[in-house]
Amino acid sequence: MAIAKDKMKPGTKSQVGLGLAFFLLCYVYVWLVVQPDLIYHGFGTLIGDVPVFSTGWQFLTDALDVPGGPVLYAWGFLSQWYYYSWLGALIIVLVASCLCELARRHCILAGQRSPVAVHYLPAVALLVIYNRYDHPLAACLTLSVGLALSYVFQRVALRRDPVRMMVFCLLVAVGYGLAGAGAALVFALLTTIYLAVLHRDWLRALLALPAAAGIVWLLAEYVFYIPPRRAFLDLTPFYEEWMTGMKTSSVVLVAALFAFVPVAVLLIGLWQVTLGTKKTAGTGRGNQPLRRKKRAAGESRQIFLARVKKLALPALPMVLAALGLYLSFDKTHRLIVRMNALSRQGRWSEVLELSERLPKDVYNIYCNHDINRALYEHGRLGYDMLCFPQTPHAFFLTHEQEMSCMTQLKMADAYMALGNVDLAEKQASEFLVTKGNFPVALEQLARASIVKGCNETARVYLNVLRKDPIHRAGAERLLDGLDQGFAATEAGRIRQLHSYIPKHGHGRLHKESIEEMLTGLLAHNRHNKMAFEYLMACYLLAGRLDGIVANVGHLHDLGYREMPTLYQEALLIYHGARQQRLNLKELNIKRETFERYKRFVQLNNAMEAGNRQTMFQQLLREFGTSYFFYYRFTIARPKAAS
Repeated sequence: MAIAKDKMKPGTKSQVGLGLAFFLLCYVYVWLVVQPDLIYHGFGTLIGDVPVFSTGWQFLTDALDVPGGPVLYAWGFLSQWYYYSWLGALIIVLVASCLCELARRHCILAGQRSPVAVHYLPAVALLVIYNRYDHPLAACLTLSVGLALSYVFQRVALRRDPVRMMVFCLLVAVGYGLAGAGAALVFALLTTIYLAVLHRDWLRALLALPAAAGIVWLLAEYVFYIPPRRAFLDLTPFYEEWMTGMKTSSVVLVAALFAFVPVAVLLIGLWQVTLGTKKTAGTGRGNQPLRRKKRAAGESRQIFLARVKKLALPALPMVLAALGLYLSFDKTHRLIVRMNALSRQGRWSEVLELSERLPKDVYNIYCNHDINRALYEHGRLGYDMLCFPQTPHAFFLTHEQEMSCMTQLKMADAYMALGNVDLAEKQASEFLVTKGNFPVALEQLARASIVKGCNETARVYLNVLRKDPIHRAGAERLLDGLDQGFAATEAGRIRQLHSYIPKHGHGRLHKESIEEMLTGLLAHNRHNKMAFEYLMACYLLAGRLDGIVANVGHLHDLGYREMPTLYQEALLIYHGARQQRLNLKELNIKRETFERYKRFVQLNNAMEAGNRQTMFQQLLREFGTSYFFYYRFTIARPKAAS
């Protein structure tokens, strides 16, 4: 080991410079391109992991009661700071550099003689995972603990076998307590490889893994009281939460991260053994001139290879990272992740700006839900809804037989805005049952309690929320509002939502249809604009022209200066199909809308006459975002009435 360490010294400065340049570029990329704040706002929805964290002794002691609790505690704490992209990028890069340094040190222990760039591969794999917006931080912390324990164990000079075995058992227990079965597995596996390949101690090598398994079983059975299956899987590459919360490619990369150092140590050790055998076999006297010629040729080849290494190796990590990031970058997925983050923050104008960049051939129901909400918030739902791909499921995310966590969180916010506070509470509560004390759901429950006038219940949620490092300020602001009164804007919003709640309550509304819920909300308060517009949008998408006609009278109550264009077009189709004489002024329909309707009928009739493809393309160009086109070609009616 001393020789290997000395051999590294001549290139130490260049290696340090290479490492600093590599990780600096990684930091800039993660900060400005990946943007860890998008990962933070995706927790629990697009990103399955929910790294819950709370300040205080109770949360810490609860974490220490489970195997791997300290790592999960650190995972929850560090994940909160992804809220700030610059800090999240720093955490990611520091974890990557830690993995790389541990990999380098293990390679040197195994007998690596010259500095190579192979130990940068864990950082490249980690960057690729984050580039796909997965969150492997817990896996990386677990792996780091296992590698660190193994390195310490190999470096400590313990000459007496009983003492060495006792220290081994102790470190297995420590690894399991700190980072679960994943750390114990890595530590035991590396110990086995070092014993078998480098020390040729086959007996202890055969006993190492069974001994580690026995220690894990004993701790699980008599200390932590958990089932054996969970004991051997928690925080390993086969950990169920990692497998279900990440994409398949990311799960494979996590497994590769766990396997990388053991495989590298094994290969380096085998190479050293093979090289030593060759050297031994090649000793003895022979033809001296021939040996000198071979030595000269070998020295020339070594000089050439050294020059190649000097030029190529410094660039290799950069090339591998650039290639991995390029191949794993998914522009469309990044747009979806960003739109989810913006909608969670209520930045609806930016959602609309981003929607223009979504590819036209890509449909995501959650993006569509967010776009519709953004259109409503900007008063454009009745005008521009059909500028985007639509499905009747998008408004209330009814596409799932059983609601996912993402659906629950989004619908809790939508129901709250509609005034269906009980359903908002139901969705947020179910999310908490699945994911734990998630701050967004806690805030939603607190606001629902405030709107309903249950201030003491709200305090319970807010006192839990104030233990979150990121949401503490918001929780304290709401608590101050409960004590001293809310600001004018906040108080007005609370009164408005309270006025939307029917006096008989909403306890049974989750059993009603969407139409019954919206008509009930509108019947209770005719000024509930969101309930009206969402009801009209559902009628439009379903082709329910009778519903449009029956509810346009609410426009006056809601203070509309004009009838939205899509409603006008629906009324023209309704009356035109019945061949009724139209009074545009009475129906509040603009003349230009009527002229467009006549133009659409003319082109549609020409298409029916036989020139279908040409006329269809012209209809698509002129009327592709109109209700005329949607009704004719999506609702599947025979043809537009003349």
